[in-house]
Order: sequence, then structure tokens, then C-alpha cells
Amino acid sequence: MKDEIDFFRTIRSNIENHGNHVTLVAGGQTPRFAYTIGCSERFGAELILAGGEFYSKNEVTAIIKRMVDVLRNGAEWQTLSLSVESLGSFSLSITHESWSKIMALGVFDFYKQDGIKVLQILPDEEHHTLDIPDMSTPFDAASQPVWQWLVREWNYAVPRNATVVTDLSVLFGEKATEVMRWDEDGWEIFSDDPSNMAKENMRALPLAILIGIDKSLEPAVYLEVGRGFYRDRVDLTWKDWV
Repeated sequence: MKDEIDFFRTIRSNIENHGNHVTLVAGGQTPRFAYTIGCSERFGAELILAGGEFYSKNEVTAIIKRMVDVLRNGAEWQTLSLSVESLGSFSLSITHESWSKIMALGVFDFYKQDGIKVLQILPDEEHHTLDIPDMSTPFDAASQPVWQWLVREWNYAVPRNATVVTDLSVLFGEKATEVMRWDEDGWEIFSDDPSNMAKENMRALPLAILIGIDKSLEPAVYLEVGRGFYRDRVDLTWKDWV
């Protein structure tokens, strides 16, 4: 109880001193997401940026801050198109309450009331990776496999925090062709030979995200440590590395 009271005091202090508090949730099986607490006191809604592994944590914070500043200055969220330097342009969409209640728990715990509007920050098509959900419709684990672990128990015989290093092409929907498992909770899954890839195009994220994006990657879970397989983009049949 004391920890909760101290946390709420921190939130209230951030709201009073900075206009809002930002909670960032990362780790486990789900994509990273971040949401505000306190913006509803300023312009009637909280903001959430869910997924978007294209961006770093600092970039996510910068995007939210710019969006908050514009809305506090009177912009209409329904028609807003916000350009953020080299990060692209962003719009807003109303979030269905079923998503808000699962993901923005801190908002409802802090205010202890229902009916708080939450707006989803959406990047433009060029930056819209497949871990970004459509939160305007009711949450459904079957149709949102990337986010299914919000409500489902982890059912694979690997650590829940298993991670993978992958490339942005896979996050945009290109089929992965190379898979290696290097240790108990670490994989590499790439769309092409990683030795030819720029480091800035690589991301480290939960393995569960890629399984949600592409079910055909599920066999990666059952690889022995030090083993891997590959495939081409035509027949998509996995073959063991020799």
C-alpha cells in the first residue's frame, strides 16, 4: 500500500510540475507501450502510443511530449496531423474502452473512475510496424495475436521474457528467412543475411511479438540452443542449418 501511495504522489507531482506523467511499460511478452496520466485534466483525454518498435524509448517520449504540447495549445484531435522532425507524422484515434482498461490501468487506478477518454497516437504508413494495434475496435485476442498475451497465459516452454534481435523489414511484414537460437532466452531472426545489415535497422524485442506477427516462426521456440534453420521466400519451408 505504501508503494502505491508513493507512486500516486509521484504521478501527482509530475502532473503539477510538468502537466502530465508518462508511464512506459516494457518487457515480458507484449510490445512496449506508453501512456499519459494527467492530460485529461488539461484537454479531456489521455494519450497512448502502443507498439511502434521502429522508435526508441526516447523517441516515444519525444512524440508524446510534442503531441501533448499541441493539444494543450488547442488543436482539435480529430483533424490533427503532427509532424515530428525525422520521426514522421502522427494522427490520433479514439481508443475503445476494452483496450484502455487493459493497457492504461494507471489512469483508472489514479483517478478511480470510468469513462476517461484515451486517444491512440498513430504513426504514418511509412513508420507503421505490425506491432501497432487498431485500438479503435474492441480488443480481441484472436484477431490481435501480437497483443494476445495481455489476457492469455504464456504457454511456451521458453522464458516469458525471451528476446530476439531482428530487422525492421520483419516488423513491416517481410518474411524472415534466417533463425538462430543462441541461448536459453535469446534468438536472432532476420529477413536476410544480417552481416549485410546496418545496425540502425536492427531491433531487440520480445520473441512473442514476432510469433504474433508471423505464426510460421513458432518452430523457433523449439530450437535447441546453438541450432538454427533457414528458408527462402518462395516455398517458406524451414531447413536445418548444416
